[in-house]
Order: sequence, then C-alpha cells, then structure tokens
Amino acid sequence: MANPCHIIAIDDEATMLRVISRTFNGPGFAVETFSDPAQAISRLREGPVDLVITDLMMPGIDGFTVLAEAKAVDPGIIVIVITAFSSVESAVKAMKCGATDFLPKPFDPDHLQLVVERALENRALRRENLDLKLELDERQHLQHIIGVSPPAQAMKALINKVKETDGTVLITGESGTGKELVAQAIHQGSRRRQRRFVPINCGALPDQLLESELFGYEKGAFSGAVSRKKGLLELADQGTLFLDEIGAISPMMQVKLLRFLQEKTFMRLGGLEVVQVDVRVLAATNEDLLAKIQADTFRRDLYYRLNVLTIAVPPLRERREDIPLLVRFFLDTYRKRLGKEVTGINEAALALLIAAPWEGNVRELENQIERAITCQGRPDNALILAL
Repeated sequence: MANPCHIIAIDDEATMLRVISRTFNGPGFAVETFSDPAQAISRLREGPVDLVITDLMMPGIDGFTVLAEAKAVDPGIIVIVITAFSSVESAVKAMKCGATDFLPKPFDPDHLQLVVERALENRALRRENLDLKLELDERQHLQHIIGVSPPAQAMKALINKVKETDGTVLITGESGTGKELVAQAIHQGSRRRQRRFVPINCGALPDQLLESELFGYEKGAFSGAVSRKKGLLELADQGTLFLDEIGAISPMMQVKLLRFLQEKTFMRLGGLEVVQVDVRVLAATNEDLLAKIQADTFRRDLYYRLNVLTIAVPPLRERREDIPLLVRFFLDTYRKRLGKEVTGINEAALALLIAAPWEGNVRELENQIERAITCQGRPDNALILAL
C-alpha cells in the first residue's frame, strides 16, 4: 500500500480547518491542522510533509512566511494558499514565492480536492521526468567509454564512484588510452555537467603562456597585454578544469598550482585582486610521478593534492576483447565522416588487429581504421574492408 499524502492545513478559523480535514478524510491522505502558524512551521521542520494548505492573512505569522519556511525545508513541497482577502497582487506574489495554487475564500471543497489531486499528479510527473533524465544522464556520461572487458568495466565503476564527489582526480595511463575521455565522463556524470569542461594541455605550453592561460592577466601585465583577460580557471568556474600532461609543468608552475589547489584563490598575472572560483580539477599524466618525485622534479605535496582519487586507464593490450567493439565504433564514425560505403572488416584483418601490440593504444587503433577507410581500394591498404 502506498504511503499516504501528508497534508498540513493552517488557518486561524476553526471552521475552515474542519472543512479541509473532512475534505481529505479518506484513504491516501493524512491531515494535520494548525491554528497557530508557529506550531505548523515547527511540524514542517520535523518532516515529512507533502503538501501545505495555508491561509494568507493570519495574526502574527502570515501565509507568505509559512510559504517561505515550507520552501526552505523542501523546495519541492506543494503549497496552496487560501484567503478571504484575495487580490491580483497577492496572488501574483504568492505564485512568485513558489505557491502551487491560490484559492480565494469561499471555495467549493470539491474544487480544493481537485486542485490538490492535480498538483500531486503534476509533482509525480515531474519526479518521473527527473528520474528518467537522471537515468539517461547515467547512461550517456559513459557512452564514449567503449568496452565490456573486466578492466574496462572496473574503470567505468570507478568513474561512477568519483563522479559525484568534488575531489581532485588523477587519471593515469599510457599515451593514447583515452584519459581525456575519462575526464569528460566524470564531468558529464557530475553535478557540474551543465557548466563548462575546460581542458588544457600543460605539456604543450611554455611557463609564461601556461600561467597566463590558467590565471589570466591584467592590462599591461606584459608586452601585448592590451586588456584584461580571464584565465581558464575563471572560465571553468562552477565547472571542471582538466589539466592534461600534468607531469610536464615546471617547478615554478607546480608551486602556483599547489597554492591554488590549497586556497581555491589566485591572482591574475600583473594583478592585485584575489579571485576565488569553485572549480573541480581533474589531472592526467602518462608519466610515473612517483619516479619524478624521487628524481626531485615533481613536488610531493602537489602529487598528494592531485592524487586524492585515482583512475588508472588500462592499455589496449590488456583489454583485447574490446577491440572488435572499438573497431565497429571507429568504422561507423569514419564511414559517415568520410562518406565511404564500408559495412565491416574482414575476419582475418580483425584477428590481426586483436593480436597487434598497440603501443599507441586506442588512438593508434583509431588512426589505423581512419587510414584504412581513407585508403579504401588501394593495394597498400593493410586492412580488408567489406563493401
């Protein structure tokens, strides 16, 4: 049997409370009535309450205060405002404050029951839609992490564990394994998914350029700085910053990054203003950072700041059963992109792909498939594709 709908009715008129109590004196409802709004608010805070019916004009605490308190306790709670002193202004104000409906007194109890049932149906529909959206998000954030092998499944399980936290994640793995895809999957599965995912390749930029890209700069900070520019940290506010090739940054940049990770604040190049942002940081490396620490080229304290959570992306040679799935995905991708009529791959060629060493991992496999489709029909094409 489903749980009853818990209703709180608040009115300084005892007659009105009796009418509401009789209206919902049937299966599926549990009604508590209050003539004192302060007592009703205390009961609201104890929870759970599904729906509030409150008078607007009451001595001491009015219905707007009750409405605000109810929404503070539960933003999704249904609140229906009733009043004998109705006006367009009060109705508009109540709806702006989050009321579900506004009924002038006197009203037909049957109409009140209809309003309540309609509000409950709408809430159930919204919750169903939200559940469907969450289920869809749950599936979609891993859609580009292709694989059914035990290592791939273990990696997906780790992504699902860390996605809802705000901890820094260090993603390790050989070049070409798909570390940025893992970072994107974490972001897309997180509460930050509606905000930006901002990647930067730390190994591709010299120190000064990397610093200005991350932190931004003020006008006149250096030659060519003709105006203020926001850095990637500001652009990623409320979202996710992905630092690829983190092992390549210099000792000076390691100090500045560590300070940001500790304080969550920074100053733009050439500036004096302290900027605070809410950014989740994901970092990736194909280097052995512990070995770099031993060689005194990477800070131990920065390593532990980055390595709050760890995901190791397995090399392709350790998940060979995923190769047919990846081949099928890349064939479909490049067939459409290049406008080629390719439907599959020769079994002997697929066996060669499965047995290959794949030192370049998934990126190397992708390049092989793209090359095969581009060179379709040429005698030097190593892969035999089905037309």
